[in-house]
Amino acid sequence: MSAAVIVGAGPGLGVSLVRRCARAGLATGFVARRVEAVAGYQRTLAEEGLDTRSEVADAADPVALTAALDRLEAAQGAPELMIYNAAIVEPSRFVTLSGIETAQYGDASGWRARGAPMDAEALTDSFRANVAGALTAARQVAPAMIQRGRGTILLTGGVLSFGPWIEWGAVSLGKAALRSLGHSLALELAPSGVQVSTVAIHGTMAQDTPYGPERVADFYWHLHRRPAEDWTPDAHFKVAEDDGKDPDR
Repeated sequence: MSAAVIVGAGPGLGVSLVRRCARAGLATGFVARRVEAVAGYQRTLAEEGLDTRSEVADAADPVALTAALDRLEAAQGAPELMIYNAAIVEPSRFVTLSGIETAQYGDASGWRARGAPMDAEALTDSFRANVAGALTAARQVAPAMIQRGRGTILLTGGVLSFGPWIEWGAVSLGKAALRSLGHSLALELAPSGVQVSTVAIHGTMAQDTPYGPERVADFYWHLHRRPAEDWTPDAHFKVAEDDGKDPDR
């Protein structure tokens, strides 16, 4: 049986990605950093009749993440699909105080602002989760994909990678770096039959909207299944032409 692994499983897109892969018949594992949350996701998926595996690890910790991916591979085989969906999402500016206390768009879950400018230490912590963890995961799964001659690595990016948003300084910087990493990996791995694409989601994900997490997860699955002639280093999930503008400007 083919396998998939999702790094960064939250209650929105992360679990939807796990669900989509498992329903497609892949042996699906996922990694997240909170014990209670992982146990809850596992129960929910089991109640839906889906057989998945989980590991608890912080994507920002290369030792813990590598060990978690090793355990999943030992249990279900080397993945043909790896999705990196982990990130620290936190409204912040670099020098001045944030102009908002909580970012709330539509009926999606809100994000509380940092309450202070982003300093170098906090930025480094953010970078470990938003970028370095993706490299750790890619280095872990790519060798088997190269040997097999096929595989997919998808990175959850965002429109912030194409230009910073005023209240999302650190996230914008991280997504831009993640996109650059994705482009480099795509150039490096495509000759070996491995596609790498960074997915820019042009709207705030919320249930029962055009940006519902299940719809977005379907898009990821479509990317995984597309033929090599259609591979692109950037993929855009965009419902309307003007979607993706900075909501705080």
